[in-house]
Amino acid sequence: MNLRDGATLGRAALRSVSYLLRGDIEFPEGRLQDTVETADGTTFVVYRETVRRSAGSDEAEGGAVLVFRMRVTDPAARGPFRTALFDPLANVATPFFAGLPGFRRKLWLAGEQPGEFLELYEWGSEADARRFVDALRSLIDPVDHAGTVEFDVVPHDSVEEYVESGQAAWREAPPEANRPPRRTAVFTGLAGIGVAIAAGYALRKRLRR
Repeated sequence: MNLRDGATLGRAALRSVSYLLRGDIEFPEGRLQDTVETADGTTFVVYRETVRRSAGSDEAEGGAVLVFRMRVTDPAARGPFRTALFDPLANVATPFFAGLPGFRRKLWLAGEQPGEFLELYEWGSEADARRFVDALRSLIDPVDHAGTVEFDVVPHDSVEEYVESGQAAWREAPPEANRPPRRTAVFTGLAGIGVAIAAGYALRKRLRR
């Protein structure tokens, strides 16, 4: 991770902790267990939703949806990858994206097959979404050997608008496999504080060199 990305993520973590403490980050349950089928026929179930409540009041250049998809292609790594890395990383990463400028909402989805994950983000603008992609790449670079990662930024105001455009479809029956456990806001908040402290310490140490 370079200094610029480290500073960006560190500031985002501190901002996200502030959002959590004042109740601006919410975890709605209305979409839980809903299923999305992507254009290639793969289905994913929603197991968590994260929303910044005040995001609707932000000025925006035009909304954007970021589609992030990961496939762990090494069969031997699928179980350990999810248990030891993906679930903790996904939760610890919450303070990073929730505190970045333009973040509105995120749906977390897991596929029918172990090792398949889909994340659908709503951002205030395409520039906000691409800024996050640049920072996220620095977090996943150390594990890119485990599988494939795809990013796609599309000009839609919401996940629902993205699905209704025909690039995906809602399905009634959720898959029964590969459902990561849900985490609470308290867990995420504590993780965020720890990450913020660690990021700040690492950044300060590097700047002193």
